[in-house]
Amino acid sequence: MLSLEGDHSRWPAEFVISDLTGLSGIPDLPPLTATYIIDPADGKIPYQPWAAAKRQEFIADMLSPTKREHVDPFTRGFLPGVPRINYIFGRIQILQAPGYVVMLYEQNSTYRVIQLDGRPHIGENVRLLNGDSRGRWDGNTLVVDVTNQDARTWLDWLSFHGDRLHVVERWMLAGPDRIDYRATLTDPTMFTQPWTIAFRINRFMDQGYELWENPYSTERDVERILRGGGLAGRRKE
Repeated sequence: MLSLEGDHSRWPAEFVISDLTGLSGIPDLPPLTATYIIDPADGKIPYQPWAAAKRQEFIADMLSPTKREHVDPFTRGFLPGVPRINYIFGRIQILQAPGYVVMLYEQNSTYRVIQLDGRPHIGENVRLLNGDSRGRWDGNTLVVDVTNQDARTWLDWLSFHGDRLHVVERWMLAGPDRIDYRATLTDPTMFTQPWTIAFRINRFMDQGYELWENPYSTERDVERILRGGGLAGRRKE
């Protein structure tokens, strides 16, 4: 259960955030107390005061859930939303066709079709769990503009967002086996400023690897979580 926030000083001393190594085929995972946030420098999501106060209630409900809405939507089988889909555990396959980039994910049978033909976003009254993605090439960087996201998805297991979340992703080909990923998140109704996350995605090097779906069927899991009192209930055992 990765949290975006943390302390840059918690990264292992031999690594720097812009130059992690390894060939995992998935985003490099920091220690649980580290962070993907590179701006602002304190590694914190810049919630406005009202949203920061609401977040405390949100975390309390997540730790001791009494309603289905208090359980992580990813655990409930929802699509994770953007950018979270890119740092939930699992591999990513990227396909290219004229006018499109398609991304296939192992988790929750998720895929994204990113159109590159310059068409406008869908109407703002339509909300999608993974949002509406429109892409363009800037040299060797795929820039993806993501709008129309559904507020029911979460940023991570401790952080929420609203339906005005605007994400601009930059997928930069940094070498034959590496993509440097960066995403800037904006919502002037919830955040005090735009903020940015960054990490590396490495090519998976195993020969003959086949991407399989990992669908979730979680009705019983959610029932067990609610009966057991969530994480707070587990700590009492």
